[in-house]
Amino acid sequence: MTGELDNTLIKRVAQGDKDAMRILYDRYAPNLRRFITRWIANEHDASDVLHDTMIDVWRTAERFAGRSSVKSWMFSIARNKAIDRNRKGVRTVFGEPDLDAKDEAPQPEELMTTFQDSVRVRACIDQLSPPQKAAIHLAFFEDLTYQEIAKIEDCPVGTVKTRIMHAKKHLLGCLSS
Repeated sequence: MTGELDNTLIKRVAQGDKDAMRILYDRYAPNLRRFITRWIANEHDASDVLHDTMIDVWRTAERFAGRSSVKSWMFSIARNKAIDRNRKGVRTVFGEPDLDAKDEAPQPEELMTTFQDSVRVRACIDQLSPPQKAAIHLAFFEDLTYQEIAKIEDCPVGTVKTRIMHAKKHLLGCLSS
C-alpha cells in the first residue's frame, strides 16, 4: 500500500504537483536525514545534502522508471549526494544564529535517559565501517530489503548480506563485552 501511494505521489511530482512533493518530503525527510548523517557528521552539511536530494527528486521525478521503490530511489539519490559532498570536501561557513528562534530541544531529563540507553549501542555502531553502518541503517531502521539496499549501495546482494553479517557479529561482540 505504501508503495502504491509513493508511486502515485512521484507521478504527481513529475507533473509539477507541489503538494505531492510536500507529502513525499514529510514522509521521508526525517529518515533520509538520519541516513545522510551516517555519511556526513556535520548537521549543517547533512541538511544541505537532504535539501539537494529533495531538489533532485523534484527535478528528476519524471525519470523515475519504477525499477525500484520510490523510497529506495530516494535513498540512492541521498547516498550519491552524500558521497559527492564528501569527495568535494565542502566546508561550511556559519552565519549569525537566529536568537529569536524557538528552542525545540528535548528536556535535559529526556536527553539523559536517551543517552544512557544508547551510548553503548552508538559506540559499537560507530566502530563499524561506513558501508556496514549504511547497510545496518537501511536494513534495520529503514526496513529495506537486501535487494533494495544493494541498489542503493550499488553493490551485489551478497555484499550487503556479508556487510550485515559482519556488522551484527561485531555488534554482538561489542555489546557483550
